[in-house]
Amino acid sequence: MDRRENYKIITTANTGFPSGGVTCKLGVLSFYSSSVLADSFVLRTPPRTQSPKTLGTIVKNKDMKKTVFISSTFEDLKEHRKKVWEILDKYYEVNIRGMERFGARKEAPLQTCLAEVEQSDIFVGVISCRLGTVDPTSSKSFVQLEYEKALELDKEIFIYLIDDKNGKVSPFFVDRGKNHDKLESFKSILKERHTIDTFIDEDDLADKLKRKFDELLSKKANQLSNAEDDFEKSNDIIHKFLLLPKVFSSKELKLRIKLDGEPFPASKAICRSFCLSYGKTIGIRIKIIKPKIEEDAFNYLFVESKQAERFLNLNKEKEIEIYASPNFSEDTIDNIRAHFVSRTVSYVPTSMLLDLANNFAPQIKTETIQAEGQIILLLKDIVDEI
Repeated sequence: MDRRENYKIITTANTGFPSGGVTCKLGVLSFYSSSVLADSFVLRTPPRTQSPKTLGTIVKNKDMKKTVFISSTFEDLKEHRKKVWEILDKYYEVNIRGMERFGARKEAPLQTCLAEVEQSDIFVGVISCRLGTVDPTSSKSFVQLEYEKALELDKEIFIYLIDDKNGKVSPFFVDRGKNHDKLESFKSILKERHTIDTFIDEDDLADKLKRKFDELLSKKANQLSNAEDDFEKSNDIIHKFLLLPKVFSSKELKLRIKLDGEPFPASKAICRSFCLSYGKTIGIRIKIIKPKIEEDAFNYLFVESKQAERFLNLNKEKEIEIYASPNFSEDTIDNIRAHFVSRTVSYVPTSMLLDLANNFAPQIKTETIQAEGQIILLLKDIVDEI
């Protein structure tokens, strides 16, 4: 008998109405209700107590039944939710309940939300540019209150934020004024407390969540993946990125690498161009072992502070499997290394080099084609040392 866990998903939707109500869609029929819960859908199984985790943590034991609570606004992330539902339905042993079957409850919407968080083991927050429904008592959004409940109860917490630079968001779904300020304050708290990941669109979010669900959930028998498929997919993304870097920036890659040098602090120019924290980011030269890349495009990997300590403890003699994202900036950056101490540099003027070339060897003309813009690899997660 197959003893793998069963799951249920409960969905709800936040449209940001001041009253806390939501619009539900049943086929072609839509209706507004103040008694339907907003902001989240849930993978439901009995709760368990555990210490809080962050994005880099891998849950090893898939056989333990878990509840995954996914919190987000709805109207702006409708397609994102649909993608998540599709991958859950296709790849994993889960039972899915849509919001059409959610039904009326005696509790107020917020209380129902928080009760569902209490029933959960794992909290996944997906946040774009909309604050969503606000609780009038606390003046905080439902999503933030759900998050705070998960933090209070020591749930495992995984956070996905829209990519500030490359994210695809309709201007209609971008909050301004007080709501924008509240949302940015909430995002700052999340970035400070957790190793967050970013997404640029619904496909990118689905890919990243699929990797996380692969770690957490039992797969259907016909969906057991081959590790080589991940490298092939990464190779395809790299090829497309080198053709259309703005389109494929921040897509996730699985790579096998070897470290090829000593770490160094990332320069202010690198940090400014790629929205990294200056003084909290390191770089290191790498060799990509898998997939095989024809063009020598990615020579350096950059690592932010929350991943840095684990990264610095890796064995340089071993190959390492990682997840990373390629990123592109239009800025041309001359120096990728920061120097926190003044230094004196000696050099030979170009005119003298030409004289030396004329006197001691035939003059060879060379031409350097300057790069237009800058590309980097940014570490997302460390899988294993090989």
